[in-house]
Amino acid sequence: MKSLLIYALFICIFTTYAYAGTDYLWGEITDKDYLISKETVSKAFVVGLSVSKKYVFKQKDNLNAFTITAIKVTDKKKSGATVTLVSGGLGSKGVTLLFKSQRGKSIKDVVEIYGR
Repeated sequence: MKSLLIYALFICIFTTYAYAGTDYLWGEITDKDYLISKETVSKAFVVGLSVSKKYVFKQKDNLNAFTITAIKVTDKKKSGATVTLVSGGLGSKGVTLLFKSQRGKSIKDVVEIYGR
């Protein structure tokens, strides 16, 4: 009976991780930070292939631009798209992210950028 309970617990934990998606947070969001951008990044799936999409955030006025303090990426489809920080990021004025889906899955993530 005890082994059955442990087995059921293991299955629950595995299922939670398998369908939880992949969320990312670079930096720390504090009360002093402003939400300077919130965008949805999406790309349709291709059967049998993984798809990728590049996201670029630039601010128009570089002299008065916010400095990025945190980047939060939330996976809305819970399909486990991975995100790579290509350039920029924390402490800079812009950022480039590369999204790559699992094979046969689409990309639908929300990118939030905070700065001060």
